[in-house]
Amino acid sequence: MKTLAPVLLTALLTTLPIFAEEKSTPLISGDDLSAWTFTSKDGPEAAEKSWTLKDGILSTTGIPIGVIRTKEEYENYTLTFEWRWLPGSEGGNSGLLLHSGKPGAGPNPPSIESQLQQNHAGDFYMIPVTVEATGKKDGGRWIRTADPKEKPLGEWNSMTVVCKADTITVHVNGTLVNEGKNLSATKGAICFQAEGTPIEFRNITLKQ
Repeated sequence: MKTLAPVLLTALLTTLPIFAEEKSTPLISGDDLSAWTFTSKDGPEAAEKSWTLKDGILSTTGIPIGVIRTKEEYENYTLTFEWRWLPGSEGGNSGLLLHSGKPGAGPNPPSIESQLQQNHAGDFYMIPVTVEATGKKDGGRWIRTADPKEKPLGEWNSMTVVCKADTITVHVNGTLVNEGKNLSATKGAICFQAEGTPIEFRNITLKQ
């Protein structure tokens, strides 16, 4: 036992920094959106009016079409969040935009989109960041490879996205639905879309 103790101690000490390096950070907290900025086809002021944060729930009316985006840029991370379409609604369209560049004239900055559209959550859209995915390609879209059994309207779905170097994986409700490699961008802002339909988000957490 005396000879094993130093070995075990060394192993423990070399392992601890690995766990210490992983830091989980909430991207929304309380009612504070100071870490975010807004863009839309009607300008940032109009976009900001469509987004609210109350009691940890981020919501948008969906109009005007645009995005809420982090002021900081990120790379090599795991992003988790929940979203839902409002009770009594018919669902709709929205998306998570990753590795987003500087906004241009349109409502969406250059990025890779992980789709949130009802019954299509986890599809990739290249706008215009490119990726090689494992599913079927349909124009600028890569169709997800599995059915995650999205929740009924009004209930919360979950998404986990892992971005590492030039790769990306997406889980919806615990099911792996899409994988990609050779991304043409590996760093940028994180955005959520307002795309014509009210939608809510919560528990947006980044781990690096």
